[in-house]
Amino acid sequence: MDRPSSPPPSRRTSSGAFALTLLSGLALSACGGSEIQSFIDDIVDDTICGVTNCKESETLKVEDISPRYKVTQDNGLVKIDARLSQSANLITVVRPSGSDRMSASIGALRVDLTDISGRRSDYSAKIADASEEPMVTINFHRGADVYTSTVKMPKPFSVQSPTGTPLIARSSGQFKVQMTQLPSSNMSLLVAAQCRRADGSSFESKGEPLGVALDGAAYRISTLDLDLVLNRASKGIDPANPNTSLVQSCDLSFNWTLNNVGSMAPGLNRYGSIVASRSAAQKASYDARL
Repeated sequence: MDRPSSPPPSRRTSSGAFALTLLSGLALSACGGSEIQSFIDDIVDDTICGVTNCKESETLKVEDISPRYKVTQDNGLVKIDARLSQSANLITVVRPSGSDRMSASIGALRVDLTDISGRRSDYSAKIADASEEPMVTINFHRGADVYTSTVKMPKPFSVQSPTGTPLIARSSGQFKVQMTQLPSSNMSLLVAAQCRRADGSSFESKGEPLGVALDGAAYRISTLDLDLVLNRASKGIDPANPNTSLVQSCDLSFNWTLNNVGSMAPGLNRYGSIVASRSAAQKASYDARL
């Protein structure tokens, strides 16, 4: 009789490592909550860096560091979010280390960006400013050297027409929206939906990109594109099912976002970016039968 084959060595090693990790964790738990939490944090940190290839900023030249700065404003507060990458590599997370740090300012108000993730990957700060178009400065510091990037917030805007909760019929071919300021090619749109299918089933989509075109003083959405996006989201719920019923009707939430692209500091990597975004919400309903 053939003897059962033993697991491959790599599998035994992996299982052993897991068991050792688990036993170490149980042993640490006897030391108190802070020790076990630190142990868990280290595992999470190692796992994230195993995927994102974390690097310490002080090991890189400044010209290889690509900041991703995002600025938003809400209720009189300007929020600055930042993450560092390496050159064009969006996956690599560069963690500030050594003398490297980040700060932000509006006029005479200045704040340091702080580590909000606890893993030196995501940094943020808030500055009180209720003006319509604040000019925001974000600095990357290396020792005494400062690399200054700037961006201006877009003006506040809202949906001017149509008002209320308009009904969008698939057969209409287009749906036009006018804002309280002139159209811009920097406008983007996400649509979230709660939909019913023709077979009576339902699904929810959190947010799908939807193309928009400039049309005079308005933005134009193709209803055929909207139908395609909604059905693609529907099929994405269960990709293995080739017979997903078609979308019949939906309650829609549009998120219109206007982006201003700022000026990245000379000396930092050219793939870095600084963007200020302002959004407006709009409700609508959709019916594929009309």
